[in-house]
Amino acid sequence: MLNRITKFKELGLLYLSILLFATAIGIDAVTFPTILNNHDINPANIGISFTFDIAGGILAWMFLSQIVARFGLMTALGTAAFSYAAIILGIYFYHGFFLWTSLIFLMGICWFVYFITRQAWLNILVSDTQRGVALGLFSMISSAGLFLGPVIVTFSGAENYDSFLISALLVVISFLVLHPLRKTIQPEISPQKISVKDFIKNNPRCFLARFFLDFQSYFLMSFSVIFGNKIGLSYEAAGLLISAYMASGFCDVMVGFLLRKFNPYKIINVGFLGCMYCFIAIIFYSESYKFLLAIYFIFGIFIACIYVAVFKVTNDDYSKEKLVAANSTFQLIGYVGALSGSLIGGFLFNIIGTQGFPITIVLSCAFYLIFLVIYEKKYAQKN
Repeated sequence: MLNRITKFKELGLLYLSILLFATAIGIDAVTFPTILNNHDINPANIGISFTFDIAGGILAWMFLSQIVARFGLMTALGTAAFSYAAIILGIYFYHGFFLWTSLIFLMGICWFVYFITRQAWLNILVSDTQRGVALGLFSMISSAGLFLGPVIVTFSGAENYDSFLISALLVVISFLVLHPLRKTIQPEISPQKISVKDFIKNNPRCFLARFFLDFQSYFLMSFSVIFGNKIGLSYEAAGLLISAYMASGFCDVMVGFLLRKFNPYKIINVGFLGCMYCFIAIIFYSESYKFLLAIYFIFGIFIACIYVAVFKVTNDDYSKEKLVAANSTFQLIGYVGALSGSLIGGFLFNIIGTQGFPITIVLSCAFYLIFLVIYEKKYAQKN
């Protein structure tokens, strides 16, 4: 009974920490592009700047398992959180594109360590039968924070330093709420990495689903404010498109329950098909702000189908002591997708204009669905 209470306490504090941190990220999703746009950085270069965040994460991936195994969860989390908050406070003062990208690179390192370590800790605490619902709740709470962030910005202002102060404070508090767990028994972590090659060999469908999941979601988070502003919305109103996308987060838990009855791969396939239809609709009609809000909300539901299902499959494939390494490599795959989304999407945005925004997401879904048809045909021939 005591162990169960301790476990619930750990889960509760982890979920609270994730909510606070996600809210900070939601604020940054509006304020960061606004700062760049105000300094006349074009969409292609904005995409390039955010790839440095990914590059920082890739560097962190190389050493994350060893760092956590050697120094422990709490030390790794604390160092990452306070460093991340300090960068937020400094990044407001734009002194050139090079300095901006350098700070984004450092932020990427901190984000990877801080986010992946807590995500793996969560998966270690829950059993295989509980994992779908636990991941659904994790995704829902993350979405709630990302929803709240742009809402906060509508009051504090996208160009106001107060938004940066609030974001940094939320990051620090998100670590402090974990402080009571410093005396609990820390899970054993394997220092070994899992290579991307081994991951692809083990499950190519999960690899590609994660790649295009982050391709879409990172591109949407990075360029929604720019897209909205280009079609005549204010920065704050465009930021609420992200809130509409995240407002669908309550559906993530429902997906977790669906995974108890339905094949996760079928749920992933439905997710990609739904995402494609959503942005086909935006290609043909984007004049109504209410319509855009509704489409972003529906898109978020289909993203939840992909996110929760693909994470459950991945975490079920590895033992608990390898989950930090597995989630680290899984995030690396997502980073490659996000990197591709930022560069390709930014390029299409520059070449085609605002229509490049929905076309990028439609193409990513189409590529996954084409792969699915080829893979299943090849698999059927083997059997």
